[in-house]
Amino acid sequence: MRIRRRAASVALIMAAASFNLLGAPGPAAAQPQAGIALPVRSHWQTLADSRHVYVSAPGDDAVLATDHDGQVVKKVEGLDGARGMTESADESTLYVALPDADAISVIDTATLTETRRISTGADTGPESLALAGGRLFFGYQADLFNAGIGSVAIAEATPSVSLDDNPVWLSKPRLASSPGAPDRLVAAESEMALGMRVYNVGSGTLQETAYSDAVGNVADVAVTPDGSSAITANGSNYYHQRWRLSDLTEEAQYDTGPYPNSVAVDSHGTVAAGIVAGGQWDVYIYRKGETAAYRTVALSPGRADLVDRGVAWAPDGNRLFTTRFPYSGEFTLDIVTDVAKASSTISLSAPPTNPVGTPVTVTGKLTSLAPFPKHRTVTVTRNGVQLPDVKVRRNGTFSFSDTPPDWNTYPQYTVTYAGDAQHVPGTATVIVEFVG
Repeated sequence: MRIRRRAASVALIMAAASFNLLGAPGPAAAQPQAGIALPVRSHWQTLADSRHVYVSAPGDDAVLATDHDGQVVKKVEGLDGARGMTESADESTLYVALPDADAISVIDTATLTETRRISTGADTGPESLALAGGRLFFGYQADLFNAGIGSVAIAEATPSVSLDDNPVWLSKPRLASSPGAPDRLVAAESEMALGMRVYNVGSGTLQETAYSDAVGNVADVAVTPDGSSAITANGSNYYHQRWRLSDLTEEAQYDTGPYPNSVAVDSHGTVAAGIVAGGQWDVYIYRKGETAAYRTVALSPGRADLVDRGVAWAPDGNRLFTTRFPYSGEFTLDIVTDVAKASSTISLSAPPTNPVGTPVTVTGKLTSLAPFPKHRTVTVTRNGVQLPDVKVRRNGTFSFSDTPPDWNTYPQYTVTYAGDAQHVPGTATVIVEFVG
């Protein structure tokens, strides 16, 4: 009597969307630059402009500046507990919150040197920063039990600082703004509390225009280029939320998955929404106004997490920068350069078992939110052995049959789409058990 053997992976079917998998084998088309180890031991925020990528590192008392290829330009040191950052519209000045010094650092981005340090008051510990209404706003600790929003009159020769007359926050709020609505400031509770507010700050003071207690514990928030909406990353949700800022009504949800921790919007309104995914789909990318991701990005194989506030766009949207912590002790910068290309999703189906000596038929489908070329094929391998290419039908479906050698009890079939001008490569794998 023959004994039927079953592997733990019987009928394993993996449907993998195309992505930029750093260091993975496969087609050499549209792959991102390999992860770049950064000379920092900590991270609070990643920010990018048209020349640099900035990483604030509170444990290093520094801000690291790289170019768009990830090469270190300078590590600006002596910045006590460097956390939140924001930049002037002309990119000439970088502001950095220094909670350990109760101050805000003013850095010349041409020379990457500190030109001024603005005191925010004893025990204020400023954290998140945003520019609006011609002033620099900062979230800070107002007293033992409350946090507030202060501001700096940066246009003054000797900038004056105003603190909150009515601090209503339980934790230092996350702040965000957009040039599209220059007098609008968005703030959200950052820790263990609910609350988001919108302010008109055109007068130089905080005039609340909308409030909601439908969100809190926000890790990151970004405002759309036109200033009409904000997107929040809240770790307790399995989705990112978009809010209409006129009244803080929830406009949409982005189904990104567990533990949203980062969000960034480019100048065209393209959204990059990051989650703590441990090396699975770390970032989902959405075109303006859409809530179905046209692209998913896996930053690395194995265990590696995108860090909070770790996503940043180049202003023109041609590059996406992400920072991750792969548990090896090094913070790593990933650079996605083919960000306009859509994912190529391959789904596969095969019988869990098949008789030895008879062909097995594998069926599949190639899909994307962007149209594929008319004539397309996928490549097929069985345990690394090349099989004939397979044509993809107009509706995206395909199938192939194969009879492996009798000794090959658990053949693994890998199907790959090589990508094209509009798509990054895609791959999927299925295992079949052959029985006697």
